[in-house]
Amino acid sequence: MSVNEVKMKKAVPFTVRGSGPPTSRTFAIGNEDHTIGNSLRHILLQNSKVEFAGYSVPHPAEPVVHVRVQTHGPTTAIQALQESCETLYKQCDLVLSKLEEKLPEVKSDRKELEEKLQAIQDDEDVDEGVDENLEDSMMEV
Repeated sequence: MSVNEVKMKKAVPFTVRGSGPPTSRTFAIGNEDHTIGNSLRHILLQNSKVEFAGYSVPHPAEPVVHVRVQTHGPTTAIQALQESCETLYKQCDLVLSKLEEKLPEVKSDRKELEEKLQAIQDDEDVDEGVDENLEDSMMEV
């Protein structure tokens, strides 16, 4: 492989790391970067139930962000992260709706992108079906 080629790494799923009390966990979020890490950290720190929140990106070449959460009992780290994700989703939705009010072309652009995304997802579903049919026919031979 030459220096200019990029080696595609397998997507990292969402994982929960840590043992011990449920009030302390590290979450590994795949295919994300500083944007989601800093946003979640900021929202987590606004929660009075959260004792500590931080994030790190172990290596810039790996699309993974680690979010560390420690809470005061009885709230668990998972509950705090869920609440923060819901808050972040609501905030993003609010910003998008306000932007669409002011700039109608943003709404049409969003609809166009959603249609393209749906078409891509439909194509992937069809490709998976073709792959499965091919595997089935290969096994029969």
